[in-house]
Amino acid sequence: MIYLEVNQHAGEQTEFLLLFIATIAIVWFLLVAYSYKKYGPKKTIMYFLPMIIAALFIESAGVASGRYYYPGYFLYLSVVGGGVPLVIVLAWSANLFLFFNMAKHVVMPLYQKCNYVQLLLISFVAGSFAVCLDLLEDPLAHHNNWWIWEETVGGIKFYEVPLLNFVGWFVLIFFMTFATALLERSRFSENRKVLLSISSISITGVIIFIVHGLLSNLLQSIGLA
Repeated sequence: MIYLEVNQHAGEQTEFLLLFIATIAIVWFLLVAYSYKKYGPKKTIMYFLPMIIAALFIESAGVASGRYYYPGYFLYLSVVGGGVPLVIVLAWSANLFLFFNMAKHVVMPLYQKCNYVQLLLISFVAGSFAVCLDLLEDPLAHHNNWWIWEETVGGIKFYEVPLLNFVGWFVLIFFMTFATALLERSRFSENRKVLLSISSISITGVIIFIVHGLLSNLLQSIGLA
């Protein structure tokens, strides 16, 4: 069950949070409007809604685990015990749509065969773009208290941000890009693509958790996390 919470102390303990929220909201609306105009409503749902659902569960689980939290936002959603700002969930869907399309423009002129190798390359490049953004965004966010990593989180850190966070960004964008690309190229009707994109989230989510868990254990075993 999804819970909605309104924060009575919005803006406290943070710096430039309103500007950050406004930037994400504007970018999200622009990308949705662009997708709606170019691809239509059904494909737009396929591009954005599954990532919104996946990000809600993953972020809520991350907050519930005590690794980090989000102070000062206006609206929070929760599904597994951790409160996640609505705008953060929307931001993940914007990230997927943006990096997916950027990766296609990079990979497809260089590797023109429409096969699984091309999809893997697109997914890898999209995940790499995501990590590049997070290398800039997460330290800035932590500094301004847009989200705060707990000091109890160990391992190697980059400006107080754990290495595993960047691994998580790559894994999430990689697999969500691959799943989206598979559906986009399938021969199903647009209605079925939308239904499959939503119904397949559970499978994709399990894969993401397993891969991230394996990578986390590997990095911990060699002392990097």
